Amino acid sequence: MKHTIILLLSMVLCLSAEAGDIKKDSLAFADADWQVTRLDDGATAMSAQIHMFDSRQSISVLKYPSRKFRTRLVHSPGEMAGKTSSIAQREGAAMAVNGGYFDMKNLVPCVYFRIGEETFSQTSPSETFRVNGVVGLKNRRGRKIMIASCSPDEYDAVTGKWHSAMASGPMLLDEGKILVPEYAEVDETGKGIDSFNDKRHPRSVIGHDGKGNVFLLVIDGRHAGKGDGTSIYETALICRFLGMKDAINLDGGGSSALWHEDLGVLSHPSDNKAFDHEGERAIPNIIGVYR
Repeated sequence: MKHTIILLLSMVLCLSAEAGDIKKDSLAFADADWQVTRLDDGATAMSAQIHMFDSRQSISVLKYPSRKFRTRLVHSPGEMAGKTSSIAQREGAAMAVNGGYFDMKNLVPCVYFRIGEETFSQTSPSETFRVNGVVGLKNRRGRKIMIASCSPDEYDAVTGKWHSAMASGPMLLDEGKILVPEYAEVDETGKGIDSFNDKRHPRSVIGHDGKGNVFLLVIDGRHAGKGDGTSIYETALICRFLGMKDAINLDGGGSSALWHEDLGVLSHPSDNKAFDHEGERAIPNIIGVYR
């Protein structure tokens, strides 16, 4: 089973690998000791500890066929906010990843967030430096994930016919093309210095491969030598290594968490500053996956 997964990864990497360090990192990714668990209805859980990007990366993935599951944006603000795992269990989800950016004081979204005809929030001007896309569901059935580049003045035009939508970003991949630069800002030595884009942090992503498979990805961070975290560009590379076609970054940092009903919290949330599965942060929304 593991060899099948790695063979598929290797095929993807052979098509996408580039010269130099990226080729080295793609090979490290393919050759890693992936722990693979086959789940019900064609879903798969994968995790690995990998030396790549001259760092230690701790990666957790849930992959599932969209035709077998329903995906939902779950709004749970204020007093209803909670850990990703807690909200998911309360809502009866089978899988979940943390959602989008939010006001940490009031535990409400600070980006455009709509379910059906009800719009709960709009994107704060302070978030536009990173929020340049939307993720949502085509219709109420939740079988088709939608990911698109989108500025705040385009929300109605782009998502008006979708059932639900949440602004997020940066957009990482479009048709397999990486949309983010290697560095957003550099110093005189050419080293990336932008705090959000270039520094390494925990990251969360949702993406799809264009063949009916959805990916929930969490890259651990803030655990030196165990899970160093990634830059935005490195996050996009990992998405491409996994075979995603379209992908968008979600809220990260202490919010990053990936959960499954049988396996529990797969990632190592950083809010308790310990490399374990206990450090989830209270958040006001998740992306839930249902049978």
